[in-house]
Amino acid sequence: MIVGIGIDLVKINRIKSVLDKYGDRFLRKIFTEEEIIKKNVYEISGKFAVKEAFVKALGTGFSKKVFFKDIIVLNNNSGKPYIVLSHKIIKNFNLDNFNVHVSISHDGEYAVAMTILERL
Repeated sequence: MIVGIGIDLVKINRIKSVLDKYGDRFLRKIFTEEEIIKKNVYEISGKFAVKEAFVKALGTGFSKKVFFKDIIVLNNNSGKPYIVLSHKIIKNFNLDNFNVHVSISHDGEYAVAMTILERL
């Protein structure tokens, strides 16, 4: 059963400006080391959009209970994105029996991501 859907649109130049200004400081605040193997602005923008889309699907936004690094966006061997959630998020929101579906797309100057939170 689907219990949440989130979508987010990111202007890639906005992320590029933040990266140019803050560099690794921005990356370390938002992403885990595992997420930033490549520092490609397109990949970073897409992963940022996934995190935003996920908190919309969860219905919380970012708050004292949810931080950027609680949502880890990785890619499988074929490149398909997926989310790994921190144990804190799984526990606080009872997400033991849930799947999160993720889709990312880029077009020109935008990256868009959609997440679907599914109860098993």
